[in-house]
Amino acid sequence: MPKAGITYGPRIQAPDYAQIDETAEQEVLKGLGLQRPEDLVAARPDGLVVKAWGIVEQADAELGAYLDERDRALAHLWFYEPRLGLARTAGLSTMGYRGAIARVVYGDKKHPLPEVQSNEALAKLGKELRVKQIKDAEAKLLEVAPIVYAARARRELAVRFMQEAVLALSQEPYGWTPDQIAEHVGVHRDLIYKQRAAARKRHGL
Repeated sequence: MPKAGITYGPRIQAPDYAQIDETAEQEVLKGLGLQRPEDLVAARPDGLVVKAWGIVEQADAELGAYLDERDRALAHLWFYEPRLGLARTAGLSTMGYRGAIARVVYGDKKHPLPEVQSNEALAKLGKELRVKQIKDAEAKLLEVAPIVYAARARRELAVRFMQEAVLALSQEPYGWTPDQIAEHVGVHRDLIYKQRAAARKRHGL
């Protein structure tokens, strides 16, 4: 929402996030060896759970590499080159957008962003808070925001497939314990308990 007293530069056109979602789904299905989501029922869960975890790990690596870059670009634009519609440009909700800036500036995504009445005051506060100034912040945002968005989309979908595989492995004819599944995948058993609980809840079990 525009703030009184702030002059905004032109909006930055958002990437095609709908297309990114579609591409992310196809990449996950391909990585799992599936043609369609419905093919899950015929897939072996012991292989699926390992493949799904591999996709999650890859997505986490990309988030680790690019999330801070995206958020630093957002913070620069918020403090030094205000634009309208930055949440949409970054593929975020308004709350997610504000949380991204707060996280990189204050170390806490729930920290409220400051209320100021002029561009000068914003820039001055940004320097006081040691908000890093990013050269070509608009270009940087457009470069890394789609990468972060795609990684999160792939991760979210892979986690759901992993949860389904964990649930299947815990039932007959497999009957694996969480410890057995965790050892098979190479993760801590607490993660498997959480994945199984999420799948059970989704299925009303």
